[in-house]
Amino acid sequence: MGTSIIDGTVTATDVKRKAGNMTVFSSIDFQRDDGKPHSLKNAVTKGKVTAAMQPGTSGRFYCFTALDIGGVHAVRTADGRAIFAYPGDNNQKIFLFGIIAAVAWIAIMLMTRDRIPLLGLAGLILGFVGFVFMGKGSRETQAQFDDDAGYTPPA
Repeated sequence: MGTSIIDGTVTATDVKRKAGNMTVFSSIDFQRDDGKPHSLKNAVTKGKVTAAMQPGTSGRFYCFTALDIGGVHAVRTADGRAIFAYPGDNNQKIFLFGIIAAVAWIAIMLMTRDRIPLLGLAGLILGFVGFVFMGKGSRETQAQFDDDAGYTPPA
């Protein structure tokens, strides 16, 4: 799990797809406060963070990468809004369902064939590791945002 911060202004966005309150952008382009351009590819956002990702929005943008996804999880805008919405929660639920399915498969194989299937065991381990890492990502992004509560945008 990695986190980073972009201080700047959104210059362009290109929505790839939307599903519920999740949005995947093909790209989000920024003009950093130091004048350098920056682009996020295949960035995921959720809820009110998506609404803030409009060209012209300036402030501090909190980015993350976790396993196979990356995006923007929070924004502190120059006009004083503070918005947090971590979009990795769905992946954590998927890993949890994977754990449940693996446990069910192992139980069925133990009852019917009196052995533990390697595929079920591998699924259980993968599900557990993914669930733990996605939960860690959620905690890290929240801590990054909370620790920066004193941020004030440049004049």
